Amino acid sequence: MTSLYQLSHDFRNQLDELFDENGEATPAFEEFRVQLGNKINQVAAYVLNCESDADQCKQAIERIQARRKAYERKVERLKGYLAENMKVAGITEIKAVDSSFVVKLYSDRDESVQIDDGIAFPIELCNVKPPEPSKLKIKAAILAGEPIIGARIITKDRLVIK
Repeated sequence: MTSLYQLSHDFRNQLDELFDENGEATPAFEEFRVQLGNKINQVAAYVLNCESDADQCKQAIERIQARRKAYERKVERLKGYLAENMKVAGITEIKAVDSSFVVKLYSDRDESVQIDDGIAFPIELCNVKPPEPSKLKIKAAILAGEPIIGARIITKDRLVIK
């Protein structure tokens, strides 16, 4: 089967031969035009199929990403559930019977800075571009004894599953 590129190239090269001396189109012109039109329709249909395939891929990706996010939220909920119940029971480590994993609870181990909404911080405590509070600078200031309104160091539990 002849390609669209070849058909259009041949059509352009034979254009003078497809018209008679009176400027009338020859039957070969109409045949060439039909072949070219058919090939253009075939390529256009293929493009539409490719667009449809791309849309289906995009929709599948969106479904898979939504599913991944749901699993990630489920993991966070279950880790919180597990950590809270281990804390209540006073358990800090559990090993699987077959030693395939270990669950450890480190109470009050992780520190982070919690910032209240709507509080403006001095520029030296903010990250540049765009200005926003720098948790590292605020933590350093709090640890240095500076009173920082609207921010505090909090501790959180960490659950590790290996």
